[in-house]
Amino acid sequence: MKDPNLELFLYLKSMNKISIVRFFISLGLVYVAGISAAQEKVYQKGLLAIQESPMAVQKYGPTGTAYDFGKTYFGRLKIATSSMKNGDMIKIFMGEKLDAAGKLDRNPPGVNIRFFQFTYIKNQGDTDTLYFPNVPNKKDTSGNAILLPEWMGLVTPFRYVEIEHAGNFTLNPTRDIFHYRFNDNAASFQSSDTVLNQIWDLCKHSIKATTVTGLYIDGDRERIPYEADALINQLSHYAVDSEYEVARNTIDHLMMHPTWPTEWHLQMHQVIWNDYMYTGNTALIKKYYDLLKTKTLMSLAKKGNLITTVGSNQSKSLLDSLHYVTFDQKEVLRDITDWPQRGNNLAGPEYKGEADEFVFCEYNSVVNAYHYKSLLLMEQFAILLQKKVDQAFFKQRAAQVKQSFSEVFYDKKTGLVRDGDTTDHASFHANFFALDFGLLDESQKAKVIPFVIKKEMACSVYGSQFLMDALYENGLEKEALALLNSRKDRGWYHMIEVGAGMTMEAWDGKFKPNLDWNHAWGAAPANIIAFRLMGLRPSKPGFKEILIDPQPGDLQSATYVLPTPLGPVKETISTVNGKRSVEVIIPAGMAYKIAPKDFPIAVKTAKL
Repeated sequence: MKDPNLELFLYLKSMNKISIVRFFISLGLVYVAGISAAQEKVYQKGLLAIQESPMAVQKYGPTGTAYDFGKTYFGRLKIATSSMKNGDMIKIFMGEKLDAAGKLDRNPPGVNIRFFQFTYIKNQGDTDTLYFPNVPNKKDTSGNAILLPEWMGLVTPFRYVEIEHAGNFTLNPTRDIFHYRFNDNAASFQSSDTVLNQIWDLCKHSIKATTVTGLYIDGDRERIPYEADALINQLSHYAVDSEYEVARNTIDHLMMHPTWPTEWHLQMHQVIWNDYMYTGNTALIKKYYDLLKTKTLMSLAKKGNLITTVGSNQSKSLLDSLHYVTFDQKEVLRDITDWPQRGNNLAGPEYKGEADEFVFCEYNSVVNAYHYKSLLLMEQFAILLQKKVDQAFFKQRAAQVKQSFSEVFYDKKTGLVRDGDTTDHASFHANFFALDFGLLDESQKAKVIPFVIKKEMACSVYGSQFLMDALYENGLEKEALALLNSRKDRGWYHMIEVGAGMTMEAWDGKFKPNLDWNHAWGAAPANIIAFRLMGLRPSKPGFKEILIDPQPGDLQSATYVLPTPLGPVKETISTVNGKRSVEVIIPAGMAYKIAPKDFPIAVKTAKL
């Protein structure tokens, strides 16, 4: 009878070292730390490693102990086994979710809510320190995933641990957590609405805990930076800390390693504009100006200067100039509108997706709304860099696109924005994106706004960022607050109700069966509360001047501290005997502009 172990040994002996490594990679048993010099520099500049002890310890059954570390972080479990004798066995269970009985859920729904089970038997010569997980996840340690430094080992998001053993020995597990430097005291929010407070806390923690790579990634499912994630993460990060490097690290990565959705190329203008407005630094505009011109995708323009990705106009030269390579088996850019899209391998062909049944045509309204926004920002970039010819060009081009958008997509009969040039379907997304990006005049808003309000939250957690901006931009603060603190399934409080330790990739597993529980693109409320509800945002670059435009809706009271490059800004909203007032304390050297309100706003300068 053949000995399989001997055969494997002889097979490996016949291979060279490179082939052996490739063999074990194919089995998913080797973690490869092929980190670029740029990424290694990111880790050296700001990655923190912190050891934590459990916050709570509780015995269960005859042999089990449950450990709660308080919050979910990306990390690794550390167990000292010096008290174990040879032959002693332990069973380790670790994960993100509790079951209905309050124990670690050992069979969580879906495929990406993290749970691990390990069995260890002490052997002669074993190390006295064990780390878990100890088996790599091929999905997030290969391909486009951002690799972690070799010294870190393997990490996973987890909060709860259970260990079972029958031996006469003691274990004191700890965990090492990893995140980019973060000032927990830089920002704070507290209000009369306990639901809103919990949502803020969840979002703030999500931003901090998902910086494990020093870039904005799409959660543990892939650990890949995407432009859409970057935009939401960036804004929410600015709302909770004055750390700007993670955003810049991500911009540098995505400009050279873009992903496949058409709209997400067009988002980079917004991301770089945000960096300029919140920091006052023009370096990224100067560095990427020419590439940003290409990323407007003007070369895809045809009818009325509207752009289309349909057909053969995505030339190799264009894709090369965008630094685009086949991503996720997509050889060219594709329009996305929202995610997930209708029908997929996980949810089945009847799945309607999160785009309100958007009808894709040759010319799509959402893509062209983004295109218009990118042209407006290119005009601003040209002004900053004193490129007068470009400034005039982009100004004229944006005006042409706005006119064509109205002519092609606005349906005068219904008063709504249609999805595309060859359909009468008017989706939620077609309308709120047009509303958000300033493509509608006041008469056109008359039908669009009631339509958008009636739809409530008929979009994904990603789409919610632009929906909420559109509502606040149009003075719909009560409607916006009702969505912010909603207790419905399509709301952020639902993430807390199901027990997620960070914001989720989707509203619920029924909307995205393979969602993960550690996805900061679901953390939009952090920036919506800060910049819209509390209404503090820069009106001049680097907060040389701040706009004070609170829109609290029905909220009775709130206090928020916003970190800025010039120092903290503190705002307090109060309601006494039905009368509202606002006080804002700004740092020395900061000018301010107050939006017209029907309640008094007092501004004071902090004492040095």
